Amino acid sequence: MTTTTAIHALIKSALTAAGVNAVDGPATHLPTVGGIVSQSAVLWPSPRLNAYTRTCGGRSGGTDRVLITCVGATARDALAVADKVEAAIGGLVLSAKGSPLRQTAATQPVPEPNADPVRVSLAVEYTTITKD
Repeated sequence: MTTTTAIHALIKSALTAAGVNAVDGPATHLPTVGGIVSQSAVLWPSPRLNAYTRTCGGRSGGTDRVLITCVGATARDALAVADKVEAAIGGLVLSAKGSPLRQTAATQPVPEPNADPVRVSLAVEYTTITKD
């Protein structure tokens, strides 16, 4: 069985391989360059929504989700991270019988209150169906 932890690790590895600074949330301290926060993706895995067959009652698969907070010094930086995330993991198949990873939600970039240095973030959610 493909676990939620394994799915999360594959997503993080794909982002890192694509040159995205990917960290697990919460990320209170992100890298800075010259006092400006660097572009980063903060990953928040969600628990699997399991699916069961009616005939035997066993698990037949499930829906795995990850919420990624794209962070930058400006709205354009946060959007650039979202573009890099999509390029790295959009359409990625994470389990042999599963569906491609697809973006299912996105938010507008907003400044994070009381962040020093200034941080702007937006959230994107990716979902995949995993089968056993």
